[in-house]
Amino acid sequence: MELIQQTLTTPLTQSATLTGYIQTPSAEMPGKDHRPAILVIPGGGYTMVSDREAEPVALAYASHGFQAFVLRYSVLPVAWPAQLLEAAEAMHQIRAHADAWYLNPNQVATLGFSAGGHLAAGLATLADQPFMVKQGYQAADIRANALLLGYAVVSLSATAAVHDGPDPMQQAVHAQDGPLLKEATELQQQVTANTPPTFLWATATDAVVPVQNSLQFASALDQANVPFALHIFPQGHHGLSLANAVTNGRLGNDLEPTVTPWLKLSLQWLQVTFPDAAITA
Repeated sequence: MELIQQTLTTPLTQSATLTGYIQTPSAEMPGKDHRPAILVIPGGGYTMVSDREAEPVALAYASHGFQAFVLRYSVLPVAWPAQLLEAAEAMHQIRAHADAWYLNPNQVATLGFSAGGHLAAGLATLADQPFMVKQGYQAADIRANALLLGYAVVSLSATAAVHDGPDPMQQAVHAQDGPLLKEATELQQQVTANTPPTFLWATATDAVVPVQNSLQFASALDQANVPFALHIFPQGHHGLSLANAVTNGRLGNDLEPTVTPWLKLSLQWLQVTFPDAAITA
């Protein structure tokens, strides 16, 4: 495996990084020189980038046949749409290096958790906005072929309703006037037929990002006739990541056996979405 790391330069920032876990071809395993790829976008409320939702998740997908990448994007006080351009640049770099990184540019998925899910969903739904074109990005180059969302924020109003004090998500999107800020507040309203097939999972008892986020996005996908899978687990707090010992946090309470199947379910869904890819589940 080859480890690569790039600093991403966009019209607004030069601080985001893209880390890749690249599986090099082997004569013992023919036909695997253009693997599917996945870009993992961790959460953190736009105040930090969670380690628990970064490398461990990327390596989990790498073990099932993917070229895996992690985006570490800018956080507050840097506000939208800086992060959106960083995600776009990450996707651009992944596809631009398809041959060098042994991946299929037509089988690139994004997986976002929490605020990272907001960023992943934003890129999937706003890729063809005029602002993005003005920044030099084309939708076909930066929009994923498949979108995966774990307890993602898509509706800032639904999320703010459960917070008593200032919400960093609101601060990140409303810190200043700028392009695409209105659109970013309710991403379910930006879903169109061009939104990629989507896999969503969440827990019914999430007290930080209400399950309504996933339900509203799934409803919008259904209305736009976009294929999707939706899994709502009956229990589990926010930020579980893989929900197993690998990503168990410092409090020791991130073990939720009823939630761990989400990874296998996502892999089975990706097998259907990318039918000719060598993906194991």
